[in-house]
Amino acid sequence: MPSSNSEIDRAQFALLLFGLIAPAITFAIAVSGLSMFAKTAALVGLSAIYGIGWLAALRRRGPDPELDSTTDITQAPCVIIDPADEMDIGSLAHPRTSLPNERAFFVVLENQLAESARSKDERPLSILSIGIKGFDDICKRFGHSTGDRLLRFVAEAIASQLRKMDLITHFGAAEFNVVLPTANAATAAEIIARINDELLSRPFEASEDETIKVWLSFGTATYFRDGESADQLLKIARQRKLDESSGNVFSIEHDYVN
Repeated sequence: MPSSNSEIDRAQFALLLFGLIAPAITFAIAVSGLSMFAKTAALVGLSAIYGIGWLAALRRRGPDPELDSTTDITQAPCVIIDPADEMDIGSLAHPRTSLPNERAFFVVLENQLAESARSKDERPLSILSIGIKGFDDICKRFGHSTGDRLLRFVAEAIASQLRKMDLITHFGAAEFNVVLPTANAATAAEIIARINDELLSRPFEASEDETIKVWLSFGTATYFRDGESADQLLKIARQRKLDESSGNVFSIEHDYVN
């Protein structure tokens, strides 16, 4: 027997209530002590539950009671789900570093934007876009396996200077983007300074007899001041990163390692 309209309304009301409290749940996950990948998986799972709930509510719709029950009408399925579209945790990780990828970045950032939109002045939000200067040249000189090691080295250096609530993600070849909940522009600048200091103190061993001082380019964007959508913030941060990308690329130190 088809579900009544009141049953559908109750289900949709419950989902609407869930949507209202989801940002608070998101923030609790973000500030927890979970690993970055666990945070991403939890946040994506939260979004997936919400979406699946709406699909389930839609599927409960029956035929219109005003239609003649004797009329021979084939009911089309309400929703068709392609198995290829189902959420896969593996699709949220970058294959070269196992960090959350672009898809995960936007899931988390959209949730954080929803929370910050409720109190622009009291809950700032910033992002970082980070590139490795001269990455292609390093790969050409030392090989792509060294390039992969460098990506993991830089990712670890960045992550070591982030707060527990922050999320580092890896896009494309050598682009890292970071979500900084509750961080204004000044806090973002402090984090950039810490990352630079960390890399200056930790040269990268490119080969058995050569170490590299790695230089990064940074771009920042802060919610509301620089933009109000995820796309706007990322565009601004990337442009600022490009504007800063000139200068030191990398320097070779002939430190012979025994």
